[in-house]
Amino acid sequence: MSQPRLSVLALGCTPNTVQTVNNRLLAQGIDARSVVVSNTASSDAELARVASSKNFSGLLVGYGVRGNPEWFRRVLQVIHSANPNIQLIHHEGPSDAERAIERHFNVQLPLRST
Repeated sequence: MSQPRLSVLALGCTPNTVQTVNNRLLAQGIDARSVVVSNTASSDAELARVASSKNFSGLLVGYGVRGNPEWFRRVLQVIHSANPNIQLIHHEGPSDAERAIERHFNVQLPLRST
C-alpha cells in the first residue's frame, strides 16, 4: 500500500533554517519547496507565484512570519488567494516540522511507495 504524496510549501526568514527544513522534508519523501520571505510587496508577489505553481498539500510558516500578526495574516491571504486548497500546518518550530506533518496528515514518515 502506498502513502499519499504530499507537497509542502515552507516559508521562513532565515535562509539556513529554510534550506535545512527543505532538505529534511525531501529526505522524508515529501515534495518540499521552501521560500525565504521578507515583509515586502515583492516577496508577496513571489510567494503568490510559487503558491500558484503547484497544488501544495500543506503550508509551514516560520515564527519570523507568525510572530508578526499583521504580516502573518497578509501572507496567509496571499497564499490562499493563489492556492485556496493549501492547509496550514501548525508546528512548534523547525525541529517539529516532520512531526507536525505526521499529525496533520495522519501519515508516518518517511513516506514510501510499496
